[in-house]
Amino acid sequence: MRMIKLPFSGKSKAPEKTEEERTAEERAQARLAAVSGKSSGKSSGKSSGKSSGKSSGKSAGHADVAAQSEASTPGDDVWDQPGIDAPENPPALADIHDADPELPDEILPEEPEEETRRGKKKAPKLRRKRRTTEGDRAISVLVLVVGLCTAIATASLVYYQAERLFEANARSQAVERARFLAGSLSGTPIGRGELPESQETALRSVLSMEDVFRVELRDRSGDTVRVLRADEDMADPQPLEDPAARAYVEGADAGEPFWRSFSTDGTRLPAFYSETLLPVAGAGGEPSGFLALFVDQTAQRDVFWQWLTGIVGIILTMAMVGFSIPAVSLLLRTKQKRDVAERLAYVSDHDTLTSLSNRDQFMQTLEGEIRRHTEQGQRLALHYIDIDRFKEINDTHGHMAGDEFLKQVAERLRDLVDKPEHVARLGGDEYAVIQTQAGGVKYAEIHGRRIGSVLNGLYRLGEAEEEVVASASIGIAVSPEHGDTAIELLKNADLALNKVKAGGRNDVAVFTSELTSSMQGRLEMQAILRRAFREKWFVLYFQPQYDLNTRRLTGFEALLRLKHPERGVVSPAEFIPVAEETGLIEPLGEWIMREACRTASLWPETLSLAVNLSPAQFKKGNLPNLIKTTLRASGMKPERLEVEITEGLLLESSNRVLSQLREIKKLGVGLVMDDFGTGYSSLSYLWRFAFDGIKIDRSFVHGVGAGRHVERLLRSIVMLGKSLNLKVIAEGVESAEQAHFLLTNDCAHVQGFLFGWPVPKEEVPAIIAKDIRVGTREAQKRSKAKAAEAQAPATKAPTAEAPADGAAQRQTRAA
Repeated sequence: MRMIKLPFSGKSKAPEKTEEERTAEERAQARLAAVSGKSSGKSSGKSSGKSSGKSSGKSAGHADVAAQSEASTPGDDVWDQPGIDAPENPPALADIHDADPELPDEILPEEPEEETRRGKKKAPKLRRKRRTTEGDRAISVLVLVVGLCTAIATASLVYYQAERLFEANARSQAVERARFLAGSLSGTPIGRGELPESQETALRSVLSMEDVFRVELRDRSGDTVRVLRADEDMADPQPLEDPAARAYVEGADAGEPFWRSFSTDGTRLPAFYSETLLPVAGAGGEPSGFLALFVDQTAQRDVFWQWLTGIVGIILTMAMVGFSIPAVSLLLRTKQKRDVAERLAYVSDHDTLTSLSNRDQFMQTLEGEIRRHTEQGQRLALHYIDIDRFKEINDTHGHMAGDEFLKQVAERLRDLVDKPEHVARLGGDEYAVIQTQAGGVKYAEIHGRRIGSVLNGLYRLGEAEEEVVASASIGIAVSPEHGDTAIELLKNADLALNKVKAGGRNDVAVFTSELTSSMQGRLEMQAILRRAFREKWFVLYFQPQYDLNTRRLTGFEALLRLKHPERGVVSPAEFIPVAEETGLIEPLGEWIMREACRTASLWPETLSLAVNLSPAQFKKGNLPNLIKTTLRASGMKPERLEVEITEGLLLESSNRVLSQLREIKKLGVGLVMDDFGTGYSSLSYLWRFAFDGIKIDRSFVHGVGAGRHVERLLRSIVMLGKSLNLKVIAEGVESAEQAHFLLTNDCAHVQGFLFGWPVPKEEVPAIIAKDIRVGTREAQKRSKAKAAEAQAPATKAPTAEAPADGAAQRQTRAA
């Protein structure tokens, strides 16, 4: 029953308790006092004696019970509320376990000492030790043995008692008939003469009984004087040679018969018969002879044995069933415990999907193999395997197919090792293989390529047998050269695997010391990034963008810099990849967006702001909301903001990315494809994502003058952008030759060191002011030129030789 504690104020009289409730409460209090007495030791006995003298004949425990019954405490009054029943003597957790030994001991916490209403503490109950499965098995065997011994003893006792009862019954029946016949012969001398007709009839009537087969009349000396047989072919019984029978004849008492039984083979005599010897009284009351009555009791004994066998069988069956049920149940519980323990041990050591060893079990195996190979002076190689682009398989074919794929990978790896514990699934799509007796780094690399050749290829998944082509990247570390512990070896193999991933995947790499230096540098950069957040080392620089046609400033691109107090300005190429891997790019990107928009809101309305977005910023799915709130907080118009994304983001054309790009586009913010022409460029991106502009990578701009092929390709990119009504921006312009080529080919929007270096936000107003002065001078020149044209006489129309097309004019301006 669940006890509900209600708010309570005030006191109420407790309901009157019945006699049974008072008795139960006294018993519970007595048990509590007993437990407290055991826990307190000698002091309990002393205190009991002292309290009995001070409480006028009442014990301290009874006085407390009376006080509890009469006093009304808030805790008691809670149960006085209607609809709430107080539990009677709720058992402790250990008591529940004692009542149900099926409960495992590991769920039993140690019961803490708790305060009772009398201000005393209950003694904590000791936890019972958990019996092992071996102990349960021994107990069950003992129960079976005890049950078998009990059944045998019971059957022996029943047999002994039943045998005695049968003999007594057979004796009484035989003696009763002998007495009847002896009574009919009383008063007649027993000799060799003829008997009276009445007595002869009595003898014949007794002999005619079914089980009486012989009657003998003997004289006082015990010699047979007459024999009557039911079957003449039946052999004579044993003569009267028993000393006990001879002693009976010599000192016969008329009231005491002599009875004995015989067992034969049943060929010429009954299998079981009895002889009853009884004196026959003469005329004077003295024995005149003896009557011997032979009774065939074979059928009676057979019935007795059938009855006895049934009874003993029932007793044995009941005894065995009574003892077998608890023994078998104990054995079953032991087997269940063993099965559960084995299953838990297996699950704790193996991967549930592939049945390979998991990380913990594999690390133990690897540690043991390293130790063994070190003692034997041999080398061991660890192959760290990662399935390339497994996420695409999951997304394309579903998680069920992905699980089937992982199982097939596990089967292929299991066929490559001698022992199943030498291959493991470390998590996700990562596996590891131990190569024993590797022989050296070269042999380990050869074996790694063999693993790669086995994993690379075609997989058929599901009932439909969908075909999937997959590859694997493998990093290798060899012991003891690359580490003498499992943790160190796995770490170095992981570093080699990262090298393969960075180099394009589907390859094998062996660990080198340079990888450790690279990892240490990455760890140092992670520490620098975290400290940069705390110390506010991040600053924004702004690089100006110009229009070559008007020679005017059109906007700025926000660029992140890290100012280290010792290393100076750190390039974004060093810390941006680390920030993306560690997840720091998300808060960093939010800070860039807010700071850049806040700064740009102070510029003239004609200037735009370009901000780069990392693919990692699209993971949370809140990027459109961030841009919206930032624009609202800064007061900047959405048309002035341009977000630049790389083509790597477009490879993950998931619904989350597409929906965010559409939401950003709806805000009025411009979308620009950065580094166009490099990486995984696809023309379908330009119309699928509705870009507003493209930014030509600096590698194409730097190729101007290096060859006609690069210039033709650059010219084609510009023409493509113009034909799609896209704004084309060229970055990395560093020479006048490059600027002249771009202007000649109708690419007017440029950015580069030729026009301006990235500057902190404090220097941006000076650039803007300079551009305003240039614009003012240009406006003045244009106004003077118009005035001069108005005053001068009309000139002749331009001749055919005069350059009148726009291209010639742009060439003149460029010159």
